[in-house]
Amino acid sequence: MYWDTNHLDADTKAGLDELLRATAQSVRQASALAALIQDLRDRQLSVLRGTYPAWDIALELDSTERLWWTAVPNRSLTVELVAEGVMRIIRCEDAIALAAALAWQSTLIGNVENAAGPPHIHPARQLQGRPA
Repeated sequence: MYWDTNHLDADTKAGLDELLRATAQSVRQASALAALIQDLRDRQLSVLRGTYPAWDIALELDSTERLWWTAVPNRSLTVELVAEGVMRIIRCEDAIALAAALAWQSTLIGNVENAAGPPHIHPARQLQGRPA
């Protein structure tokens, strides 16, 4: 909650003191909210890194100062992995979208690594009748 300071008279000492108190309260609240958001991002980043250790996961700002959740495989991709649809970089707007993308990428990697095993899950484009 931010304080409404439109009614305060900054021309008097009492009004200026009240304006400063209200401003300080707003700054404290904004700082507390920013700390909560940063803590949430740190926890999400930690969970993603622990869940997907085969990926280098980071938060990055682009040239417009937009925050992106990114993941890059920490091993070289084979031709088979690329052909299966494994991406060299994943970039999402939030942690949940990145988690979903990494889950799918893990499935694709498993398809290649377990090619001799049971039938694997095909990418959506194959399910829609388009060739891979």
